[in-house]
Amino acid sequence: MKLSEILFEEFVPSTEENVEKAKAFIKQRWNERAKEYGREEPTDLSGACKFASMFGKLVFGGELRGNKLHQFVELDNRLIDLTAGSSDVVLMKEPYKHDKRFWNNPEHKRSMQSCEPRVKQWAEEFVRLYRNEVV
Repeated sequence: MKLSEILFEEFVPSTEENVEKAKAFIKQRWNERAKEYGREEPTDLSGACKFASMFGKLVFGGELRGNKLHQFVELDNRLIDLTAGSSDVVLMKEPYKHDKRFWNNPEHKRSMQSCEPRVKQWAEEFVRLYRNEVV
């Protein structure tokens, strides 16, 4: 699966309510991932920006943006950052600066590709849950 491919017939509307639901969903999955790796349950989504932004793009649409320290989604001239407020993001000087040179770094691209199967699974699950709530 390429992240540029559209997974669903339509994206979930990026309302404040839906973004909050996505944040809660990602937090739960991030906790499960930590447990899977034998780590302590995280207190927030620090370190999850790659997973969260890729998930956000698949669910809400938009474009991935970022830099060496952080990544997020830009959609209709607004930012969607499912990790906003996490301790690592709060401490960054310019978390929402897009660095094109870093973004095209082959190592970063490979790192994102390694996350794609899990992110796709999470997005499919979230959209199924979302559509069941709407019906």
